[in-house]
Amino acid sequence: MGAVQGIAEVVPVSSSAQLTLLPYLAGWEPEKDRTTFAAALHAGSALGIFLALKNDHDAGTAKRTLAFAVPAAVAGLVGQKRVEQRLGGIAPTAGLLAIAGIAMWAADLRPASRPLTTPALNAASLAQVAALAPGVSRSGATLTALRAQQVDRHEAFRYTLHSSLPITVGAAGLTAIRARRAPELLPTAAAAAASYAAARAVNGGSHRLIPSAAIYRLAMAALVAGRLIREKKR
Repeated sequence: MGAVQGIAEVVPVSSSAQLTLLPYLAGWEPEKDRTTFAAALHAGSALGIFLALKNDHDAGTAKRTLAFAVPAAVAGLVGQKRVEQRLGGIAPTAGLLAIAGIAMWAADLRPASRPLTTPALNAASLAQVAALAPGVSRSGATLTALRAQQVDRHEAFRYTLHSSLPITVGAAGLTAIRARRAPELLPTAAAAAASYAAARAVNGGSHRLIPSAAIYRLAMAALVAGRLIREKKR
């Protein structure tokens, strides 16, 4: 799951959905110490994204990233646990995975002709708050907001990658504090390698990524819905 988490932190398919729905579909046993496991995956993902972006930093991007990450950081500290308790089940996660995927695909159909503006960044900041709900995806919500504002696809992907870093670092720290144990090395390394490779791959802003991610999200949600229906009939 470390590699899956690393990729899903970058590719807009919702890492929280993958951690919940993939084990459900595959019939895997859940992790005994899920909090420590999540801390390891977040730490590895943050490291991989940082290494991928280390030569792509500038003062302006850093300032904007930190400033517009504040609402999501505050919301996460205050309400993440409650949101996960209410919306973290199999059915709500699958539903949000599909709905957010459709919204992301629809936003990407708009013309890609505008630079980053303050209104676009404000929209992305609010979208990251909505991404506290499992299945929405931080990267997916940010891309949806920016593309809905017709931000150039390359700029949208670049800003999304940069904005994911402080949020992922914060998530790693928060889960590590809750776990009260050091993250394990193997899942951390796997997540780091996968997120690094994924970030390097998508930083060009491929026009195929959003439709492909949306199709994947819809397919996974459909598989989950089918299994839930079968289980209900038993």
